[in-house]
Amino acid sequence: MERKGDYNLQERRAGVQAETPEGENRGYAAGEKDFPPGNSAAETWHNSRKDPKKGFTGYVRFIWPYAVIMAFVFFGALATGYISASSFPSMADTLREGFSSRFESLLTMDPLSIMFAIFLNNAFVSLLFLVLGLALGVLPVVFIAFNGYLVGVIAYLVAQERGLLFILLALIPHGILELPMVFLAAGIGLRLGHQVFSALIGKPTQVKREFKDGLGFYFRWIVPLLFVAAVIETFITPLILSFV
Repeated sequence: MERKGDYNLQERRAGVQAETPEGENRGYAAGEKDFPPGNSAAETWHNSRKDPKKGFTGYVRFIWPYAVIMAFVFFGALATGYISASSFPSMADTLREGFSSRFESLLTMDPLSIMFAIFLNNAFVSLLFLVLGLALGVLPVVFIAFNGYLVGVIAYLVAQERGLLFILLALIPHGILELPMVFLAAGIGLRLGHQVFSALIGKPTQVKREFKDGLGFYFRWIVPLLFVAAVIETFITPLILSFV
């Protein structure tokens, strides 16, 4: 009876192996059955089969701490510029003259050209934030702070002439898209700088891969949304301001 039972058991095992190819059977066993729940090897196996940075939301969840840091830097510098403009009006006037001369040529363009000029400027600056992050992440922080300070100074001067509501209506419609995209690009640069620093002190990193992922996210998501923001700034924001 024991021999007959062993023989039947061997037949059933042989039948299972005949129905399932050997390679697939091994892969299945190694993928699910050989790892107990909560085992670190199981987590590694599952994580290797899905990219946590895939898609817009996946990458944003990955990069958001760095983008939040950049947002704090920007708005902190903006508040500093707004306050310092009230304390040093001559300095504020000098900055406004430089800002006006820089964008004076836009006033002579048709709306479509203005839109493309705004888009190309924002896209270039965002790409600069990303790429220059390889220099230990210092330059994106400096540039974000400078731009925030300049916006704060200009916001104060315009608010004195047109009021705070005018400033909010001039910035919010397109800023809802533009600012997060700029913060994400600068956040990618800060992340890259962090990775370069980690590599310099001997920690394992994947700088090349993260740089490639960052560029992919930039061209797939940041550039198109910056284009939409430029369209809003050129055609919708002036329409809103005409009612103020």
